[in-house]
This record gives sequence, C-alpha cells and structure tokens, in this order.
Amino acid sequence: MSFTYTQPTAGVFATPKDEIRFLIQDTVQNQFSLSDEEILYLYTSLGNQLYLAASQAALQLSVAYAKEATIASKSVGDLSLSLSYMDTSAEYKHLAEHLRLGKIGNSLSVFYNESDSQFVMGQFDELRP
Repeated sequence: MSFTYTQPTAGVFATPKDEIRFLIQDTVQNQFSLSDEEILYLYTSLGNQLYLAASQAALQLSVAYAKEATIASKSVGDLSLSLSYMDTSAEYKHLAEHLRLGKIGNSLSVFYNESDSQFVMGQFDELRP
C-alpha cells in the first residue's frame, strides 16, 4: 500500500488521485486510510468520474469506521472504555452523499447547475408585506 499526495498549485491538482484525496481529506501520510492503488481503482472502475470516485471512497471510509465502532468498546469488571467512530462514519456518509450530487463548496453546500434551479431571484417578493 502506497501513499502519495501533492498539494494543488495555482488551484490545480497534479492528478485526479490527489484531488480525490483532498475531497475526502485523506492527505496525511502517516494517517492515511486509502492507498493510492485503492483510489486509482475506484477512479478507473467508475469511468474516470472524479466526484463519483470520491463519493465511493467516502462511503468506503464510512463503512470502515462503522465496523470499528463495534470493535472499539471494551469492558473489564467495573472499568469500561469506549471509543466511538459512529460520528466519523456518519460524517463520511454525509460527505459521500454530497460528493455524489456534484461539486461541494467550503460550506459543504452543493453547487447546482443554474438551469436546473427551481428558484429564481425575487420569486417571493410579492409575498412581502
């Protein structure tokens, strides 16, 4: 399992793999969750669709953390230690849903094509008192 990540220069990523890593925030070498090979597999098997591959990667991480949540609780006598990954799993699942819809902004809001918009500026102006 290998890890490489190159930060974008002038707002452009060197490879789709780097952009996918950025979108799922798997950019720290000593703490990475998915290998380069796994990310490239997702990217190529999903027809080189960047956001779809990032969505699937986030979903993979959601499942992995959900599995960890059941393993991370231990009890010995009256002593109980638990480490919950359910919140992390839920966040990755939420991220996967946003990535599947399209590009995300800084606030995790999805940018939709304006031609698909159901609302227009001033649509409800007549309702104001």
